[in-house]
Amino acid sequence: MIMFASRLFVRRVFALGMGIFIFGIVTAAVGCKGESPLAEPSLQEVVVAQPVSETISDWDVYTGNLDPRESVEVRSRVRGYIKSVNFKEGEEIPAGTELFNIDSGPFEADLKQAKGQLTTWEAKLKLAEERYAAYKPLIEKAAVSADELNKVIADRGEAIGGVDSSRGKILDAELNISYCNIKSEIAGNVGEAIVTKGNLVGSGGADSLLTTIVGVDPMYVNFYVTERAYQGYRQLLLERAEKDPAAAKDAKIKIPVEMAIGGDTHFRFKGYVDFVDNRVDPATSSIKVRAKFQNPKGADGRRPLKAGMFARVRVAVGDPRKALLIADRAIQSDQSLKYVLKVNKEKDNVVERVDIEPSSRIQESGLRAVDAGLKGDEWIIVEGVNRARPGISVAPTEGKMPRRPMAEK
Repeated sequence: MIMFASRLFVRRVFALGMGIFIFGIVTAAVGCKGESPLAEPSLQEVVVAQPVSETISDWDVYTGNLDPRESVEVRSRVRGYIKSVNFKEGEEIPAGTELFNIDSGPFEADLKQAKGQLTTWEAKLKLAEERYAAYKPLIEKAAVSADELNKVIADRGEAIGGVDSSRGKILDAELNISYCNIKSEIAGNVGEAIVTKGNLVGSGGADSLLTTIVGVDPMYVNFYVTERAYQGYRQLLLERAEKDPAAAKDAKIKIPVEMAIGGDTHFRFKGYVDFVDNRVDPATSSIKVRAKFQNPKGADGRRPLKAGMFARVRVAVGDPRKALLIADRAIQSDQSLKYVLKVNKEKDNVVERVDIEPSSRIQESGLRAVDAGLKGDEWIIVEGVNRARPGISVAPTEGKMPRRPMAEK
């Protein structure tokens, strides 16, 4: 009985072992049948473009604010009540426009009084002149006393002084009356009416300010350039003077400038340098320069430039030249070196590094000139630069060199 149980146990163990073995073989076979080979890595996709050949100008850019040059604080020169305000706040007015009327009644009364005094003193002067004429022959004959003579002379002098004083009061009253009619001395934009009808204004003090006026055309921008930059502009003028001596003799050669206002990226306003200060500031090694811009009315009847606006002006540092340009974002840095990545289509689209010498200035298009390092036929990576590195192959897509939209000329 015991022997039979042992044989049964051995048979069961053997059957279990064979089952495990067969299951392992089947599993291994199924696993080998379903396994796929390793997939090859996909190539990085990039966008490439060739450099653009264009005629460009190099510029230095400065900042400043629009200055009208003509700016007036309209103040009362007499004390009195405002009778009327004769302008619309914020409108553009010509020179000579009547702005305010002040009550001139008190000054007209002064004028009448001064004229009456003049009449009185003129009558006294006439009498004194007649008495002096009568006393003159008696003086030569010593027929009158010295006291009488002195009195006649004194009366005559007093009458002359009274006439002059009365005439001065008349002139003063007439001036005060004219000051009651306040006009604009310049053409420009008139500001807010600080004092309105019925209010009392002073004469010459803090309470005398009535409004302000600023010129509108032309407009100016003041900015400061370094001494080195100033010497460069001077050299540019000398070169142009050598090419056109007649224009230089008539002072017609000017430094052109362009201006953008506010957050505008386009330098749409054209002007020229019309003033350079007479000394360089030794503390900053800079010199004050002023540029002039015309400010005509637009299609909406308004002028685009306003006093105080923030402005960026750029000054040409040379004559126009041909150059190769690329997108600024395509330029990479390696410490002090600058380079771009190009795709060599003749070598399985391998990425290669090209060291370049870019210009220090970005053009209005957003492109930067490359002074050395490129021939013009390279395919430069402009998108996906961070996914590429020298020595690897990529999947390039040809495109155009990206640039900013240009302003209409």
